[in-house]
Amino acid sequence: MAEHETREDGGAEEQERGADIPPLVTLGHPLLARPSARVELARLRGDAFQTRLRTLHDAMTAHRGIGIAAPQLGWFERFFLMGIVHERESQEPELEVLAWINPEIVETSSEQGWAWEGCLSVPGLRGWIRRPLAVAVTGYTARGERISREYKGWPARVFQHEFDHLDGMLFPYRAQDPRHVVTLEQLARRDDWPDDWPAQGAARAPFGEVIPEADL
Repeated sequence: MAEHETREDGGAEEQERGADIPPLVTLGHPLLARPSARVELARLRGDAFQTRLRTLHDAMTAHRGIGIAAPQLGWFERFFLMGIVHERESQEPELEVLAWINPEIVETSSEQGWAWEGCLSVPGLRGWIRRPLAVAVTGYTARGERISREYKGWPARVFQHEFDHLDGMLFPYRAQDPRHVVTLEQLARRDDWPDDWPAQGAARAPFGEVIPEADL
């Protein structure tokens, strides 16, 4: 999942780190639109799989993502990374990066939320997307340990976005109206949009936040 802010290219150290990262697979690639295979749990502690996790982390950092899924690097297996920012009183926020292998969504809230989404595999576009506000999930860690979590708000949004990649779904496919997908250039000018464009509440919604549907 892409950040909303655009930044300049990184320095020499970041470029060197990215030299061994496979190129991103982008919208239109046929395999990106198909479900991926489950990971054999016996492989998790092996060097090959752990190297892929490190490479996936390097790619997430190099591309300044807040999440990234294996299919985006051409590995069509069911695992992804997601970043969660923990606010700390009188300290810098702490970023927790979690690996999810063979994840499952076991429950979703009836309450829905809307947010702007971007994706490393959909360059130059953002979408106003509706999803459940909260999810209960389960899967395996990088060490093969079973894990269960409940997410609400933005972490739930990031999890669902990355999980979609494992089923061949990209955020434009989730748009309830084609007009809910816009270019970054137009999104940067949203202060000039009518209040109801492209949908009620979208023009003024903060980036990186989920707006409960009941509040729109």
